[in-house]
Amino acid sequence: MTDDGTLRSWHFRQFRRSLQDLAAAGSEQMALFPDYPPKADELAWAFDHWAAIVRGSYEPDLSETQAAALAAVERKLKTMSRDGAEFGADLWTDSALKNSEHWVEVRALAAAALDAFA
Repeated sequence: MTDDGTLRSWHFRQFRRSLQDLAAAGSEQMALFPDYPPKADELAWAFDHWAAIVRGSYEPDLSETQAAALAAVERKLKTMSRDGAEFGADLWTDSALKNSEHWVEVRALAAAALDAFA
């Protein structure tokens, strides 16, 4: 069994890893999940999972800058995932992950969040 500090440290490491994966260049992101065809879905799922844990367990400990950076990435991914409302399913393809301006924005937001959580 781990103590609370060790668990917290592990949660934040996993969260930062999900941000690093989102911030990586599109060509690098393709190699992150070699066995999964929808790489964009996997990137978004991993971030959402770890962000929910960090927000749910440690939100009172987050600075305003950290909370805002986290919220910005969450908002962008949520907006992108509304199938048909603003974006189509083609935004979640491997091609879009490498080339879409929306994924470029996700990478920039993730990089800013990494800075906030450094």
